[in-house]
Amino acid sequence: MLGIMALAVMVLAVVVFFWLWCFPAGTRPAEVEKTEYRILLDAGFRNDSVQLQINDSIIFSRRVTEDVVEIVVTMPERENLLMVVRPEADEVSSFDLSPEGGRVVLQSDEGTVTLETF
Repeated sequence: MLGIMALAVMVLAVVVFFWLWCFPAGTRPAEVEKTEYRILLDAGFRNDSVQLQINDSIIFSRRVTEDVVEIVVTMPERENLLMVVRPEADEVSSFDLSPEGGRVVLQSDEGTVTLETF
């Protein structure tokens, strides 16, 4: 009985030794760099229902009541796609965003959504 317990302790010690040898710094997740976008809903969106999505995340979904609305969002640094959905007009517009981030201005003119980056 004592031999079995001693063998179990030795196996456990070997497992811990190899664990510490293979992962000396632990198992922390890799750092993902973040990109900040400042999205500005400018002319033409007042009193319109708007939904903004980046990739598969909804970042804004409500009726715009002001002349200018600014949304600040942080996303992982990679290729990001911005979708502007106007449910009442049954329109969807999509734009590729810069991986470096920055300021994005969206304007609506007679149902056509345009994007300017700074």
